[in-house]
This record gives sequence, C-alpha cells and structure tokens, in this order.
Amino acid sequence: MTSTSSPTLILNKVGKILNMNEAAIKLFNLNSSYIGYLTMDESSNLNWAKFVKQLQSDLRSEEIFNIQTASNEFEMMSFKCFYDPNTEEIVAQISTLNNDIAHELYVSQEQERSQSFHAYDHLPYAVIISDASGIILGLNKYAEMYLKIEKSQLLHKAHQHIFDTFTLKKGQITSYLSKLMGEKHANIHVVDETQVMTPCYYEISSIYDEYNNIIVTVINDETEKKQLQHKVEHQQALNVVGQMAASIAHEIRNPLTSLKGFTELLKLNADEESSMYLSVIDSELQRMEQILSELLVLSKPTSMKVELLELNNIVKQVIEFMLPDALMKNIMIQYISPSTQVYIGGNENRLKQVFMNLIKNAMESMNNGGTITVEMTADCAIAELQIKDEGVGMDSATLQNLFQPFYTTKSAGTGLGLAFVKKVIEEHEGVIGVSSELQKGTCFHLQFPIYSFNQVDTMDVSTKDSAYLVT
Repeated sequence: MTSTSSPTLILNKVGKILNMNEAAIKLFNLNSSYIGYLTMDESSNLNWAKFVKQLQSDLRSEEIFNIQTASNEFEMMSFKCFYDPNTEEIVAQISTLNNDIAHELYVSQEQERSQSFHAYDHLPYAVIISDASGIILGLNKYAEMYLKIEKSQLLHKAHQHIFDTFTLKKGQITSYLSKLMGEKHANIHVVDETQVMTPCYYEISSIYDEYNNIIVTVINDETEKKQLQHKVEHQQALNVVGQMAASIAHEIRNPLTSLKGFTELLKLNADEESSMYLSVIDSELQRMEQILSELLVLSKPTSMKVELLELNNIVKQVIEFMLPDALMKNIMIQYISPSTQVYIGGNENRLKQVFMNLIKNAMESMNNGGTITVEMTADCAIAELQIKDEGVGMDSATLQNLFQPFYTTKSAGTGLGLAFVKKVIEEHEGVIGVSSELQKGTCFHLQFPIYSFNQVDTMDVSTKDSAYLVT
C-alpha cells in the first residue's frame, strides 16, 4: 500500500513547535529549523489550554483550530493528537476539514466494522485494531496474553496504553507516534521486565490502513531470538577470557608458587614486625592465586561430577559458614526453608561456591548492616532460591552488564565472580535472574529443576561434560 506523508508536528504543552516533517513545512511555509509557534486566531488560542488539559488526561484527543497557512489565510484544521507523559510532548497529525469527511464516514460505520474483529482471534499472532484517531477498537487473545490485560480493560482507550506493560526509553513513544502519523507505519522494540527470571522482548509494528481508515498493530515475540543473541555474546566474552587465561596461567602460577614457598621459609626466622609484613605479602599472594583460579574456571575444559543433592542441606551449610563473618559486620542472615526436602542433580562444591559468592556480594553491598534473606520455595518441578539484601542496589546499566566477564563496580573486584555463577547455574540446567532498586537492595533469583521420586530412585553418580574448571 502506497501513501503520502501527512503533516505532522511535535509540540510542547504551550504549542511551541519542536519538530516537524516535510509535509508540515510545506503546509505552513516554515523553515525546517523553525522553532516557534503556529499562528492561531484568538478563539483557537483560548481553546488550546483546555484542549491540552484534556489531552493530558486521555492521552489522545482531537480538536479543530483555525490556523494561518502558507497563503497567510486562516483555515480550519483538525488536530489529531497523542500525548507522551514521559517527555510531555504532543504528536499532532494535521488535516483540513475536507479531508476529514472520510473519518466521519468511518465513525458512522464503526459498529458494523467492529463486528468483524473477531476474525483476528484465529490468527496465530497478536493483533490490535485502533481507529484513525487512536482509539483501540479490538484485540485478539494473543494480544491479551502479551499485554497481560483483558480486552474489556483496553477497549476504547488511547493507542498509547498498548505500551503500559513494557519498559521504554524516554522519547520512544513520541518517536513511534510521530513516524506512524507522518509516514503511516512505525515499529518499536520493547521489553517486558515483569518476570525477573525471563524478561520478554517484543517488536510492535503498526500500519495505517487508509482504505479502511484504521491502524493495525501486530506484536511479534522476539524473546527466543534475543536470548540466543545474549548467549552468543556472553560465550564470545568467555572465549576471550579463555584465550587470555590459557596464555598467562602457566607463566604466572610457577613464580607464584615459588614466592609462596619462600614466604613460608622467611616466616620461620622472622621477628614480630617482619612476620606482620610477611603476612600481608602472603595475603596478597593468596588473592593473586584466587584471581588466577577464577580465570581458569572460565577457560579450561573438564568434567563435572554430578550426584544427587539435597539442596536445602547445602544452603544451610553455606549460611552456617558465612554467618560469623556476617555478624561481625552487623548483618543477620535469615533463612526461610521449604517444608519438604528438595533434591536436584549437581556438583556440591560448585553450588557451594555459587551460594557463597552471592551471599558475600550481598554482605559487601550492606555497609550499614541489615538483613540478608535467603528463601527457598519448591513445587513439583522447580526449586527457586532467592538471596535478597538491603544494600545500595544497582542501576539499569549495571544490571545489563552484570554477568559479563571483567565487569565490576568494586574498586578491588575482578569482574569474574558473577560470570562464574551464571555458568555454574547453566551447567545445572538452571536459570538466574536479578532485580534491584537503588538504595533499597538487590535480589538474585535462582531456579533448578527438581528430581522426581522415580529419578531419585534410579539416579547414579555420573560425569557431565563442562567447559569450565573449578580449582
């Protein structure tokens, strides 16, 4: 379908032009860099404030204003407007009253056409139908599922309410609406972050059907594609780590072992002051060895010993180990355990390292003390473990890069700990997610598949291939 662009403006609340397309420049005979106001007659100027107030309430509205055109004559024009509350900007599609005759005809036929919307229920993807002024007329069952809203709650509302569920960047809606109204088609990529473990990614595409005078919007689920893309990017980062670790590990570990040996010999004949300095040296050598071990974790292929584990018992052992250090920092660790035993298949040592790493991170974020809450829940198929702190929290940029190797916000951190955590969880066929709010705290969510009674009865200790070594 071919169409010409409609005159489209982006305005602020007092009617100042912020941007416009070529059709609007031609209609009003303005320079492309013009930033000013449309010339209205006195009655239209008085009506503008009332119109904007209604627009802020409904998010879309339509009104007629008397506007000065390129011929310096005033002409009655229809403003079909959408309001973006995030940017406080108005996207306005302009048309003369003569061009609105088709719209009036459409309104009179709205009931007849709406009866045919049930046909969209049989399509295998999400479809939403809005009228030319931006009022939602219908949506199918897939759209209800993606938007997490019942049809009755969305009908006859402004088109922008489609985006209520999703996480959007500032100005994204304004840009989308401007393109839709000017070029008759637009698309936007959004994220649904209401499920912490598995955020969903969608592409929303809209097109204006001039023949039927409606806006057709289709939602395409891109979650699987995005997850695969993230896994590839994460694996590429790990490959870089592996190549680097393989080239330097041998060169570092040999002199490191010698230094540790000579340090122990010097301690035998050292006085009190020398012993203090040697202890500092020994501590730093141990830290260097830990960094090297983390590099090797992410680089050297090995096999993981898998055995039947009672997860509740492992978590209790880790908490008992971490509790003394936590109490010294005025931190309590509260554990809410399930009422039944929870069995999974895995490697006990690696899981303990994961849990200790996450609790240690939680403690380091709580400079003023507080409570770390560890809670385990389970159903017939999935065990979920949550580790929640009352620390400083993280911003969105940190959350996006959290599991990338070498990414850290700590002055003395290596950025390898959470990359290791993620890989171990995936080795156990689990998933990990995180939610956080600045100055309120962070919560890590871990999920593992539960072994059924039949699996427990028949399970033997086995060896599972792994691309990562725990040292």
